[in-house]
Amino acid sequence: MALSKDDRARLIKSGKLARTALAAARMGTRTAPHSGDADSASTETPLPGEITDYLRGALLVEDAGDGLVQPYRFSKKQLRYLDSVGRGRRARATSGICLAFVTTGNEVSFDCRVTSALDPAHPLYAEVMEHLGSLGKAEDGLVDGIDVVVGGGQAHTVAVRDGRISVRFDNPQRVPVEVRICLPLIMSVAVGNLASNGMATPAPRRGYLLALGDSITQGFVVGCPSLSYPALLSEGLGLDLVNQAVCGYVFDAQTLVGMKALRKEPPSAITVAYGTNDWGRKGSGKKIRRDAAAYLDRLCELFPRTPIYVLTPLWRADEDDNEALAGIPSGKSLSWVRRSIERACQPHANVTVVDGTNILPRNPLLFADGRLHPGSTGAGIVAEALAAAMRDGDIDANGCAPQVTPLSASTQKSTCSAAPSRLDAVDAESLSRPGAPGAHREFDRLVRTVWRLRQEDGCPWDREQTHESLVRYMVEEAYEAAEALRAGSPSHMAEELGDVLYQVVLNSQVAAEEGSFTIDDVCRAIDEKLVRRHPHVFGGVDAETPEDVARIWEDVKRREREEAGGPTMESEPGLLDSVPRSMPALMQCQKISARAAKVGFDWDDVSGVWEKVREERDEFEREPAGSQSRALEFGDLLFSLVNVARMEGIDAEGALSQSNEKFRHRWSCMESLARDEGRDLDALSTAELNELWDRAKQEEKRS
Repeated sequence: MALSKDDRARLIKSGKLARTALAAARMGTRTAPHSGDADSASTETPLPGEITDYLRGALLVEDAGDGLVQPYRFSKKQLRYLDSVGRGRRARATSGICLAFVTTGNEVSFDCRVTSALDPAHPLYAEVMEHLGSLGKAEDGLVDGIDVVVGGGQAHTVAVRDGRISVRFDNPQRVPVEVRICLPLIMSVAVGNLASNGMATPAPRRGYLLALGDSITQGFVVGCPSLSYPALLSEGLGLDLVNQAVCGYVFDAQTLVGMKALRKEPPSAITVAYGTNDWGRKGSGKKIRRDAAAYLDRLCELFPRTPIYVLTPLWRADEDDNEALAGIPSGKSLSWVRRSIERACQPHANVTVVDGTNILPRNPLLFADGRLHPGSTGAGIVAEALAAAMRDGDIDANGCAPQVTPLSASTQKSTCSAAPSRLDAVDAESLSRPGAPGAHREFDRLVRTVWRLRQEDGCPWDREQTHESLVRYMVEEAYEAAEALRAGSPSHMAEELGDVLYQVVLNSQVAAEEGSFTIDDVCRAIDEKLVRRHPHVFGGVDAETPEDVARIWEDVKRREREEAGGPTMESEPGLLDSVPRSMPALMQCQKISARAAKVGFDWDDVSGVWEKVREERDEFEREPAGSQSRALEFGDLLFSLVNVARMEGIDAEGALSQSNEKFRHRWSCMESLARDEGRDLDALSTAELNELWDRAKQEEKRS
């Protein structure tokens, strides 16, 4: 995440650290593909879906025209308040926002429009440029830029400018790689028309880090967006990032109003970097202390279960300068501010204080402006310190980032999945096909609803459920779903399949709380199995008939058993062991018979089975009426009849279900005929019942 301790010490001693880090950050592909080589003539195609499918770190987007969107990292309510206190322009910067996707290509491009540029007239701009010398232009990555970060360690910084931006990177094997296009930290841009010369799909959504603070957290003068400390920290933790820091910010609990989207999907962790604007602007120590406490109280009220890491002010080169201290309105030292923040954190169990005093070596070369704002190397050291504090915390990277709420764009979709893998390549190919399904927001909502039901203030029934207690409900719901499928009513099918899905999600939530698996593991496991067991679809194996498919399926399952540990003859599971004993008896009978038949334990043809049926009937009739042995022989008779069904290609369970349904229908018809004639079935003789039965059969034939 940053330079090693030895490298850092060597560069500090040589006085080259800040320039070396910035110069290295600027290396990489510029704004056009290479020309003159054989591989440069690539054909790019637009990425499937909407641009909002790929945005990370944005809470709002608005249509900017020409296929571009303008992303914002704050809600509308937050932006209105920040406008009212003069921080709206800084709040509209795209810090922490990125476009994230998995591609098999080696080139990406997108359209960019600068909507808010750097301000050369700002005093800090001149101060930074004077300190950095003539390394390059500010917007080329010296003060701000656009980073294209490729999984595996590649990073390319390009200038922020209007027009089409293309970046080539190394991917000679054309394997799926995750690419993140990190937008500027201080400037603001509209982006769109994202394209790649390979198959592509939105990157997996992860839990997210919420970063709060002022200019240091926003990434002022870090230069490269991927090297701000929140970007480094979130990437190191395997999290997405929502950066709600604002240059010049003073801590104000009112800015926490309007966080509905974040509260709905809480962050995995929050960092609050307390800068020095309060120290430099507020008129009394009492106000500094009171505002810090109010801010933290409100933050903990909004996110009571999220771990919060509060970074006290970093060392700054002028904090002990008497002339600088004379201009501090409160007359308090920065050390006093740090102690006050620590006290404000003490009442909150989910808050950890990270002392910023000695995180950075006291060397002005670590600061891009020589005194206050860490450069890229300094940002890496800050990220390391926060990561160390979080290693013992409960940081969950498996949640989903909050949804983008478009103002004038299409509805945001989300996905949760594994890191780039073969599954991503398969999914990318599927997404490239016309009519491919997109993401499913309703599924994510269901997962969150079930999670909510299991919370302390949730439903008592849901909270007390275990895997054992849910077994009977799973069986009941499966039977009801099967009945709905046979009935053929779409609305009934949707309802009953939903009940089955609820059982899957609820069991997964119970398991997640136990730490055994999550709903993502369930989805990933079946996805991997389907891809693995269909090499004739997702690989290079040919299959032209159902028999070919069955053979491939068995071969794959055999290899899976071998790869799982190469079982010996003694430890290998029995042929019938994987057939559940809880399966309905007819279905179980047909399945175990089919397993035995595969290894040759079978009749030559169906006539042999009928002969077995007659034999079993004779044995049944020889046993005493009402005896246990007679019941066992009846079971053998049923077993033989099920094998007749198997040999005839009939599903015994389904056939019996149809007969049950036919009997139900005819009996209902008999009841209806009897009512129409004013007769009671209970009072009818057997002959009269048979007569009604025959009439019901005739009614059935006519209908």
